[in-house]
Amino acid sequence: MSIVRINGTRCRKMAAAAAIKNALFKLLRGAGTSLALPDDSRIFKQAGNLRAHPRNYCTKTTIGFRQQMDHTIPPKEYKWTPGNLINESFKLGPNGHVCIVLNRQIQVPAHVVKLLWKNATLRCAVDGGSNHLRNFIVAQSAAKQNKGGKSDIEPGDIEPPDLITGDFDSITDETIEFFKSIPKINTPDQDATDFTKAFTVLQPVMLQRKVKDVVVFHDCSGRLDQVMANLNTLYKMQKDNCNVYLLSGDSITWLLRPGKHTIQVPLDLVTSQRWCSLMPVGSTAHNVTTQGLKWNLYHAQMEFGGMVSTSNTYSTEFVQVETDSNLIWSMGAYGFEEKLRSTMK
Repeated sequence: MSIVRINGTRCRKMAAAAAIKNALFKLLRGAGTSLALPDDSRIFKQAGNLRAHPRNYCTKTTIGFRQQMDHTIPPKEYKWTPGNLINESFKLGPNGHVCIVLNRQIQVPAHVVKLLWKNATLRCAVDGGSNHLRNFIVAQSAAKQNKGGKSDIEPGDIEPPDLITGDFDSITDETIEFFKSIPKINTPDQDATDFTKAFTVLQPVMLQRKVKDVVVFHDCSGRLDQVMANLNTLYKMQKDNCNVYLLSGDSITWLLRPGKHTIQVPLDLVTSQRWCSLMPVGSTAHNVTTQGLKWNLYHAQMEFGGMVSTSNTYSTEFVQVETDSNLIWSMGAYGFEEKLRSTMK
């Protein structure tokens, strides 16, 4: 097993940047592509300090949000089509999407995993997530044999990951052997989660291939601290050139940034009155207005310790959310829960 070590400590920034750059060149050479980024790229300069983040702009940003909500300046507009994830094209964006497997059991239905993974431009398993990916591949192979050669997963449909990242405290020896030919990039910095650190490795390749959407297979049960850490990564990574979707066995979750959002809800979710929610995690949203929900908000203030919107549902397939602060949007995905229950029976 060949492991490229990325040292993320602050005292060795340039070594970390060089290690990431060499690892990415090696990955892209293997894929028959090239990475054309200048030596002084800000991405690589900042790679050694995973804790770096902008500071001291809260007052200016808050004023900007107020101007948007008062329509002194037009609010920034966003459009979301979650149906593409669960029952349409199983592909996001004209250049595809990135798939990431986290260290939780894959409970999304097999056909959804199969198509999203197949249509991905870049595939990554994060540390212990590679164990769950191996288990998924082995289970689908066994299912094929038990059904007399018929299975949701045909030979060659489940491609191996393009790389595995993390501090490798969870990956097993069996998984290392199973994926022995896959590049493994070690990111040992303990000041960030393996999920967050994976983006430091993936984002230069995403920029090169002009991919902005990321689908993350995770599960919401068992570990509240891991759930909160994943939401924290949404806050860190969701930006104009990167949309991150958390896909679990029964829900899709992503971050709504300040502005006006239009969410096209699949019609079957509307007719079956599946749940949706808006949650102001981390800060107060002073001005939230919605249309298209059964229980709409009108210039509402949302905060923990005050009002949050959970167990809501839809009155139309087009939902609009206008907010002056970040909100977590989560929605039930049609059929996932029912399929899980039938599998357990």
